[in-house]
Amino acid sequence: MPTKQLTSVDFELIPANMETRSTDVLTIFLFDSGSSTPLDKKELLEFLGDRASRIPELRWTVTTVPGGFGFPYWVDSAPFDIAEHVEDHVEISSWKGVFDYFGDIAAQIVDPYECLWRLHVVRGVRDAPGVQGEATVVILKASHALGDGHIYNAIVHDLFSSTDLPEFVPELTTPNPWWSSLKGLLGTPRQYVRAFRALPETRKYDAPDSGGGAVTFTDKRSATAIMLDLVAIREAKRMWPGVTVTAIAQTIISLSLEEYFGDKSPRSMQVMSGAPAGAEVRGQNHMGCYHVDLAMDKEDIAERLRAITTNNDDGKAGYPDAYRAVRTLQYELPAIAIRPALSSEPKLGTVASSVNRGPAVMTLGDSRIVSTASFPYVSPRSPFNHGIYSVGDVLAISVLSGTPDSGDIDVYAAVLEKNAARVLACLEERSTKATAR
Repeated sequence: MPTKQLTSVDFELIPANMETRSTDVLTIFLFDSGSSTPLDKKELLEFLGDRASRIPELRWTVTTVPGGFGFPYWVDSAPFDIAEHVEDHVEISSWKGVFDYFGDIAAQIVDPYECLWRLHVVRGVRDAPGVQGEATVVILKASHALGDGHIYNAIVHDLFSSTDLPEFVPELTTPNPWWSSLKGLLGTPRQYVRAFRALPETRKYDAPDSGGGAVTFTDKRSATAIMLDLVAIREAKRMWPGVTVTAIAQTIISLSLEEYFGDKSPRSMQVMSGAPAGAEVRGQNHMGCYHVDLAMDKEDIAERLRAITTNNDDGKAGYPDAYRAVRTLQYELPAIAIRPALSSEPKLGTVASSVNRGPAVMTLGDSRIVSTASFPYVSPRSPFNHGIYSVGDVLAISVLSGTPDSGDIDVYAAVLEKNAARVLACLEERSTKATAR
């Protein structure tokens, strides 16, 4: 294969991985053994090693360019050793313990030049929601430079499967580092000029102030997730034209933020979305974002749900132009210009990402996927972030906090549960009335 260089968008996620902020992708996969016996450590390593060694991205590592005058390159790791990517923690036996452990590893800073991805395995969990036998929990902590939610969705479907993968995996060509550095140095002035020309268009799409209050941001993390019946949600929303599962989840989050944080609550949400149709995409990260007002001026749940649905539609309508403008600038930035910095005045903001992982077909030996929860990384600008992820008949709304101002994360989970029931009752009320007619 030819050489493969990181884009500016992929690369900026590496220096952004700094003390008190980890930009890594964080996902929990819950597998239920049912009446079968879960894989032991040796069997697990053999299973994952066989799968991962035939997934090109999971074989990659990063090599730098001398002097930093060009972006790093993806290269193949040789030899590939699955043991370097798996940590096994048999002593954690409760669902609550999984999240306590997850909070610890979420705050860790991992050097992507040493290891781009790691799986943390927790065994023997029997109190997880939806589990009939003994559960195995797999936590993926991986560099965001390697991919966004959609890229990793494809990767994990290949990893957690018994379907055949290609025996031959083409290897990337390793570039000449000094020639790469010289090309980067010679091209830097032109890149600066093109980036400067693209800047005015980008400023039209500056992110609005979320309205959240001042908070403290630390290197401590806390996480939780609630699991909802996706079948019931889809059935209840049939009489609500245009309303999506994502808008329903955003309404649950809106009600919960307002109740939990009061006047300090953010009034809008940054929504992560894949590249619009026809947009130029390069590298591993194709995600962009638009902003949705959370309609906290609407006290009635039905009115808030409709408003958030409309706000989503409006945000998506303006998203293609914003994406193209922002990417035009980002793709022109030279390597030496990328120096991410932390905000000096943290404020309570929130981000939500959502991915439907489709039918519950992922497997770990004879164990089958029950649910999955993913957690967008937190930063001073958005220290309380949500994930809206589904697989099979289960929808998970997750939250990752990087601020002690959020208090006990389990109390917030209870607020999410309560408001999920309120929103579902609102949806069902119209469906019931329509059926009665």
